[in-house]
Amino acid sequence: MSLSAEGFSYGEIAGRNSDAGLSPQQVAEAKMQGECPVGLKDINFKKKDDFDPVAEWTSYRSISLMEQVQPCEVPIMMEVARTELLKRE
Repeated sequence: MSLSAEGFSYGEIAGRNSDAGLSPQQVAEAKMQGECPVGLKDINFKKKDDFDPVAEWTSYRSISLMEQVQPCEVPIMMEVARTELLKRE
């Protein structure tokens, strides 16, 4: 299943604009950067039963960090932050 508009997936667009397409390495990196927010969601929403102050804290900071650094840097930072904060509980 494609989530892009018909005829406008990256592959189709790159096929029409072969001089401007991304290299295979750039495509792989873009895919990785797209997967990292999914991992970040899992970090921030591990507990679903009740309020989790650590998840609340990391979620709030994750949004700010994603504006400043690459998406895949944020889950790394938040994994460390969550681990350290849970040690203090």
